[in-house]
Amino acid sequence: MIVARLKKGKERMILNGYPWVFRDELLSIDGPQRLGEVNVFSYDYGFLGRGFYNPESNRAVMVLTNRDEDIGKSLFKRRIMRALRKRETLYELPYYRLIHGEGDKLPGLVVDRYGEILVVQFRNRIVQNLKETIIETLVDVTSPTGIYERSDFEMGIEDRIDRNTGLLYGEVPERIEVVENGLKFLVDIEKSQKTGFFFDQRDSRAFCFSLVKKLSLKKGLDLFSFTGAFGINMAAAGAEVICVDKSMEDLKLAKLNSELNGLDNSVQFVQSDVIDFIGRFEKDDAFDIVVLDPPSLVKHRKELSTGVGLFRDIIKGLLPIVRDRGVLGICTCAYNIGLEHLVEAVKRSTENSGITFSHLAVTLQSPDHPWLMQVPESLYLKCLWGMIEKE
Repeated sequence: MIVARLKKGKERMILNGYPWVFRDELLSIDGPQRLGEVNVFSYDYGFLGRGFYNPESNRAVMVLTNRDEDIGKSLFKRRIMRALRKRETLYELPYYRLIHGEGDKLPGLVVDRYGEILVVQFRNRIVQNLKETIIETLVDVTSPTGIYERSDFEMGIEDRIDRNTGLLYGEVPERIEVVENGLKFLVDIEKSQKTGFFFDQRDSRAFCFSLVKKLSLKKGLDLFSFTGAFGINMAAAGAEVICVDKSMEDLKLAKLNSELNGLDNSVQFVQSDVIDFIGRFEKDDAFDIVVLDPPSLVKHRKELSTGVGLFRDIIKGLLPIVRDRGVLGICTCAYNIGLEHLVEAVKRSTENSGITFSHLAVTLQSPDHPWLMQVPESLYLKCLWGMIEKE
């Protein structure tokens, strides 16, 4: 067993449920310098917990439990069952994120549930090495008909995980139908982005629907539309919508989703780079509501100023095509971009323009993507909704 001892004063966050010990917080590591189980102690030798040591990562220790207990199937079963019970109280239908990494005290593990199908993602070497135990436990707890892996994503160099994709258990269909907010969506878990469907925007999409309905908004624009979930919610609420995305495959599925909901006459699909689309759009043909939901523009803290600048430029380009008293929704899924940075981007984009952005709401990731107050990184999705008022 590897033994880690922390520097003086570094135990507080671990005792409060934070799972990571960074390399510069370690006073000493006794034992083999390899990936392995570790007992974690404070500077004065108080037991803090047990987890795994990764000698190749700046996040050197992942603490999985503050108890003196074995890290095995029983621990994973307890955590997965707790996560499952929480989702079952939140949602009537079994379409949600079942495990959300740190938010469910299983850092690096993502599991999305599509009825009887699970899609898993292993985001660090530690959980990847525990894959067999995790899959066995998921089968025991949820009795799925199939489990598919989508660990084919870009990670930092230090993580050095295997980028795997493929069937891990049972069988999965080519496409899965899910129901959200009364609307149906087809999901291609093998070819779509990440784990197939962005459940984290469930509450934001419901808010968007209610806003279009309440304000009788007639014309909508869904930018970075993916498979059309925001646009289809707008259309279902009564708007004529344009969905814009650079991926033709995603737009094809978006069109099928519009047809599935009987909305194909209300939604137009445009394959284009979003910035190019904004630049060439006729400024006199304004929208009542625009939703901007780009992929993560900031992967690391050092890119923050660039990301804020990109948001500023995109918002500035959008302002002429949003009508007076129209709605603009701005989303970021980057942990390093906070709500204050979205506000800053709006302020900078409206300088000397006579345009004001009046707050309507802030929406966050849905609760199947838990935000733990003790783990700041578990809050990553923020959407700022406002009314554009022009002089």
